[in-house]
Amino acid sequence: MGSLLALVLVAAPHQALLTAALELEKQGADAQALQQLEALTSVDPTWELCRLELARLRLKLGADAERAGWHADVARSLSPENPRAHYLFALAQDEAGHREAAIRALEVALTLRADFTDARFRLGSLLSSQARWTEAVAQWREVLRATPTATGARLQLAQALEKSGELKAAERELRALLSIEAVRVPAARRLIDLLENSRRHGEAVTIRRALEAPSRALRPLKPSAR
Repeated sequence: MGSLLALVLVAAPHQALLTAALELEKQGADAQALQQLEALTSVDPTWELCRLELARLRLKLGADAERAGWHADVARSLSPENPRAHYLFALAQDEAGHREAAIRALEVALTLRADFTDARFRLGSLLSSQARWTEAVAQWREVLRATPTATGARLQLAQALEKSGELKAAERELRALLSIEAVRVPAARRLIDLLENSRRHGEAVTIRRALEAPSRALRPLKPSAR
């Protein structure tokens, strides 16, 4: 079976085989797609695009982060100007617990492509996880400059601002989120904590009451007289 697949791979155009593998993934046949990508890589080990797709699929499946990182590392050595290669390598390093290596790779990806928002979001998250708050603030601000409606990033920015001592700026970001239903509760809770820690107990009580107020229910209809 392996030798037959190798003969097919040699005979067929590589791009068509890559497309077929991605189509298998789209249909939910991830294991077959992974096998086909591995076979294609063994036939053409210098094709960085195939290695990138293989790294991405391995990460998606949670299948051996170290091997996914190896494929991405080979890809970035083959194509050092490709920001996606550095990004996928960073994801694999993060998955394997190598945070500093992941941070360095993300910084390279962003040097190559400053508008790579996914890489910047991941970098902000990693910097926050390492308590590098000032650096995290800069990354979250860049994320929001590109995507002002990213409420999750604004929550993260508020946390980084508070941890780095910029309390007024953190409060401003949290208050801006109170009117957004999807994040109102976590934003209110963080704001309450910030106010309590600043000994502004009266304001904290006001926010807490607003948070705990029951939602207005519709009055039950009386039975029809008819």
